[in-house]
Amino acid sequence: MSEFEATTSLKNGSITDIGRVIKTNPVVRVIILIAILFGGTMGAVGVMRVVLQTDSPLMVVSSGSMIPVLNVGDIIVVRGADPSTVTVGTIIIFHSPYDYSEPIVHRVIVIDHDNGQIFFQTKGDNNAVPDGWRVPAANLMGVYVTKLPYIGILSLELRGPLGWILIILLVLLIIAVEYNESKHQPTKGVQKNTS
Repeated sequence: MSEFEATTSLKNGSITDIGRVIKTNPVVRVIILIAILFGGTMGAVGVMRVVLQTDSPLMVVSSGSMIPVLNVGDIIVVRGADPSTVTVGTIIIFHSPYDYSEPIVHRVIVIDHDNGQIFFQTKGDNNAVPDGWRVPAANLMGVYVTKLPYIGILSLELRGPLGWILIILLVLLIIAVEYNESKHQPTKGVQKNTS
């Protein structure tokens, strides 16, 4: 198809054809719905990253080390911070000094300055003893701002195989509902052949 034919086809009703496909094809509707939800979620997280100045603006608390302030399943809002502005008593989120991929949420109990570098001594509020490490300022991800209590429990549960199964079942359910609705809608302009 030439560019002229494609343009003419668009002008002569292919937009209507696209609308008809969307209305009559449940799979297309499900794909569009998933794309809108995914795009909206990613857009919101992107905006939060810019506003809160951190790559991880939302995190789910996965251990009880900060009880009673933070409980397992709380979603916390994290704001990026200059390490020099952190004070004793601040709850910080940092990369573990032993496993950089593991974020930890603990309270600062001591701030050390060593050869011009800042180090934080931390402790979980529910832990009996301070952490056995000093956190270099370079590991700081941000500071705790607020929490959404227990909303992240579902996220913790969905991280394993159960999560994938539930997501697949949800998509199949949406497809089934959309398919069922499309079967019960009258089709315009289609006549049954009675001969």
